[in-house]
Amino acid sequence: MTRSDPEPAEVRPRRRSTAVRPSDDTLLDGVLSVFAARGFDDVTMDDLAAAAETSKPTLYAHFGSKDQLFDACARREAARLLEWMRESYRRAQGFALDRHIATTTRALFDFAATHAEGFHVLFGAPTAGRAHAVRTATIQSVTDTVAELIRHEYGAGGLEWGASADYCAAAIVDIGVRGVQQALVQRLDVTAAADLTVSMIVAAMRHLDPAAVRAVDVAPSAPRVVVRGDTSDSVVAEDRVVEPGPRNEVLENAIRTFQRGERVELHAVAAELGISRTTIYRRFGTREELLGLTLARQFEQVIAAIDSRCTSRGAHRISEVFDRALRRLSADPALRTYLRNESPAALRLVTQADGPVHRGSVALVENLIRRAQERDGYVPPVDRSTLAYALVRLGESFLYSNAVTDIDGDIDHLLRVQTTLLGVAGPVGGS
Repeated sequence: MTRSDPEPAEVRPRRRSTAVRPSDDTLLDGVLSVFAARGFDDVTMDDLAAAAETSKPTLYAHFGSKDQLFDACARREAARLLEWMRESYRRAQGFALDRHIATTTRALFDFAATHAEGFHVLFGAPTAGRAHAVRTATIQSVTDTVAELIRHEYGAGGLEWGASADYCAAAIVDIGVRGVQQALVQRLDVTAAADLTVSMIVAAMRHLDPAAVRAVDVAPSAPRVVVRGDTSDSVVAEDRVVEPGPRNEVLENAIRTFQRGERVELHAVAAELGISRTTIYRRFGTREELLGLTLARQFEQVIAAIDSRCTSRGAHRISEVFDRALRRLSADPALRTYLRNESPAALRLVTQADGPVHRGSVALVENLIRRAQERDGYVPPVDRSTLAYALVRLGESFLYSNAVTDIDGDIDHLLRVQTTLLGVAGPVGGS
């Protein structure tokens, strides 16, 4: 019996092995170039399946429909762009606003140069209508961060930025995105185009008229109608701006977002509560300030919960509460993710001496010490405020290094140091 020669490899259609189920990312990698080049309306599921080297049933099984497949592709590219931009923010930490603007603007051009297909899916003309929602949310996230930078770093002339920071940030991001689009369409040198864009933005910010900034901030905002149901602060009515509910409502929303492991964004909190970002800013400040209050509130809740179940007395109670709180916080995935992803900004936020996190933590521990003194006759080895400060700094160092290095530290050794500071005879605590 004779065997025919196998079909040459070059004329056989490429097929993925049926033994290995392709991942979502593998399939999205395959369809990305088609969406980037031809948009949404001019491609079929057959085209997309061929590009991904798979079958239509596989695409349907993974994503449901062409609409859902495109949305998944756009959302993934948006997440990549935001992470790329956040990394640029981390690199620029500690520098003046000019350096921030230069770094983040160039990062946008660099992303487009190295992830051209992803940029085209988000911002290209063929996908303009289909990617509108994802693109708008992405631009808003970048805009919010730039607005925070302006409020923090551009206070020359005694300016207190309100809505004007959001306005300027929106203009900066729009110039950056449109600059990249023009560079790609006209096939310009991307580096030269980035340099020109940076020079325009920096020159504009340096020569802002303070009076114009103040005029934007004091001008009455346009009336709007918000329908949210009942609020405790005001009655919903036509042609009236609805103020947010109680302060706790904003904080609790931010806490829920943080505990899900998501990035706390002013625009997202505002949208969910049906209020404006400017209103949140006026009540809480920048994203960093809201995040600081959010972390402080969470730490307070952890301490209160542990303290309510503790039966020890005196310094032993302080030791036990502090130890159990550190163990719980060090194992908290949301806190670890935040400290790791937003370092070194997270370190500054958590440890800043006059910030809400450090100040609130010291107050909590000092209250534990005071109560042990008053109720149990505890005599601290140093004054109460100094002891509380030392314990909190010890805990901050452990939590930060534990999360950022992703190596579990020796918390039992930390406990021995902590009990020595308290003057306790032996370690007390444990999970």
